[in-house]
Amino acid sequence: MRRKLIVLAAVLFSLLGLSAVPAAASGAQFAPAGCFGERYGIFFGQGISVSCLPGEGHGYRVIAHCVSGNAFWFAAGDFVPYGFGPATAECNGALLAPASVAAYQVDEI
Repeated sequence: MRRKLIVLAAVLFSLLGLSAVPAAASGAQFAPAGCFGERYGIFFGQGISVSCLPGEGHGYRVIAHCVSGNAFWFAAGDFVPYGFGPATAECNGALLAPASVAAYQVDEI
């Protein structure tokens, strides 16, 4: 019984440690020149909202680089014309593995 409790504690400690690493690494991300990004929390995840000043194209979208444990994927937002609000992308996770935004990029059209 004691051995099982030690293994359970080690598993919980490793899960909490892995979920804290992407959040600590994501603090150095900045929006591109002329764009202003802001992270926000959602149920079991995190989202990114980016507003950009008018550029050379017609609009822009944000692509979030999502992380949950060992899983990594991209979440692309919809294209937004300049002057019509922020572009958003959300990383959705699960109960025991919430997702977070590790990085993001802005694509102009």
